[in-house]
Amino acid sequence: MTEQNDQTLSFSERCGQFLTQHRKPIVIILGVICAVVAVALIASAMTTRAAKSASVETEAIISEWADLRDKNAEDMTAKEDALAEKLGKQAVANGHTYAAFRAYTTLGEIYVLRKDWEKALAFYQKAGEALPKAYTAGIAYFNAAVCADELQQHDKALELYTLSAALEDFPLKPRALFNIGRLEESLAHPDKAIEAYTKLTEAYPDNDWTLLAKSRIIALSIN
Repeated sequence: MTEQNDQTLSFSERCGQFLTQHRKPIVIILGVICAVVAVALIASAMTTRAAKSASVETEAIISEWADLRDKNAEDMTAKEDALAEKLGKQAVANGHTYAAFRAYTTLGEIYVLRKDWEKALAFYQKAGEALPKAYTAGIAYFNAAVCADELQQHDKALELYTLSAALEDFPLKPRALFNIGRLEESLAHPDKAIEAYTKLTEAYPDNDWTLLAKSRIIALSIN
C-alpha cells in the first residue's frame, strides 16, 4: 500500500515537474487558444454590428427615395439618380447581405418605374445573387424574369423563372411554374411545356394557376 502511494506520489510529482518545466509553453498555447476564440467572438460581433449599420444606412436611403417619389418634384429624376448612385455603392460594399439585397431590389424598382427593363433586370438578378439561398431570392429572380419577358428575352426569362421556382419557400412558385410552361410553349417546346404544367398541377392541385395549367395541357395534347 505504501509502495502504491509512493508510486502515486512520484507520478503526481512528475506531473508537477512537467507542468513547472513547461509552464510557459502551456500558458502560451492556452493563451493562443483564448486569443483565437476572442478574435472569433469579436469578429462575429463586429460583423453583426456592421450588418446592422449597413441595413440602417440602406433603409434610410430607401426612405429618402420613397419620400422623393411622394413629393413628385420637378427635379425628381436628378435627385433619384443621386440616390440610385448611393444605393449602388451600398450594394457593392455589403456583398452577400440583406442590406445589399434591399439596395439592389430598390434599384430594380426604380428602373421598372422608368420602364428601363435592362437595368431593372440586371439589378433584380444581383438582388437574387446577394442572398441566393433565401426565399427573397425567389422574389428577385421572379422580378428579373418579368423584366426579361418585357424585353422579349424568352430564354433569359425561362432561366430566371426556373431559378425562382427552384426555391421551396418562394410564395409565387405556382405562378413561376405556369410561366415556365408558357415560355416553353412560345419557344415551341410543347413536351417541356406540358411537363412544367403537370408539375404545377401535381404540386398545387388547388391553386388558381392550376386551372389554367390544366387547360393548356388539354390544348397542347389535342394539337
